[in-house]
Amino acid sequence: MSCILCDRIKSLKELDYPLVIHEFKNSYLMLGEHQYYKGYCVLVLKDHHREMTDIPSPEREEFFQEMMMASSVIEKVFKPKKMNMCSLGNVVDHVHWHFFPRYVDDPHFTNPPWLQMHHFNSATITQDMSAQIITRLKAAF
Repeated sequence: MSCILCDRIKSLKELDYPLVIHEFKNSYLMLGEHQYYKGYCVLVLKDHHREMTDIPSPEREEFFQEMMMASSVIEKVFKPKKMNMCSLGNVVDHVHWHFFPRYVDDPHFTNPPWLQMHHFNSATITQDMSAQIITRLKAAF
């Protein structure tokens, strides 16, 4: 069975994926392909594990520290009111975390980001826009 995130990581090693912000020891931080929530990013574990509990120590603890650093950098750059972080894996069963910065002017602030999924495609970004955001995030590392 093929895993789209394993395939993406394999392609990262062979080619340059333009949405990579930072490579950690155990994961890659990537800019989300939509920016409905400005600063939306995804942290993808390099090794295929279905659940956080499947990741052996000390890799799991290191990955947790990478999550915290990624969240801190996104918060530093975008200054959201709240950072929603979630890992579901119902669709792609490869450990990855979504970072959704939430802002004061978000009309659906109290709702989970997933309730706005139908708007995500309306917020796709150009290569120039993604490059600008990635540059800001890289500088914060």
